[in-house]
Amino acid sequence: MHRSTKFVPTVIRTQRMCSGNFVFDVETVDDFTEKVVNSPAPVIVDFHADWCGPCRVLGPRLEEKVVGRSGAVVMAKINVDAAGELATDYGITAVPTVMSFKNGERVGMFTGVVDDDQLDDFIDDAINH
Repeated sequence: MHRSTKFVPTVIRTQRMCSGNFVFDVETVDDFTEKVVNSPAPVIVDFHADWCGPCRVLGPRLEEKVVGRSGAVVMAKINVDAAGELATDYGITAVPTVMSFKNGERVGMFTGVVDDDQLDDFIDDAINH
């Protein structure tokens, strides 16, 4: 029996739609100001690159945890290769680097892959800061 290959893209598209407005891409300084600095909710910012293996491990885990908070926090994804100016402005020298912002101010940061408990603590700190 032949299986349709069209099913997989549909599943991926559905997963992205489930994240709603909780996860979004940021590509410019103006975009960053609008979506991160001016956000009424705390924002987790994931600086990543497509070629980065650890980024591909951390990103989906982080996204799942943010979406699970149902809007108490949102997530901005910044590809450092596409948004080099933002990476430079925020001193990104390694990826993945994750920062948290609340009321326009950076309140937390880590670099590299961390375990689930540390992710939960980081997100909770951003929400409760």
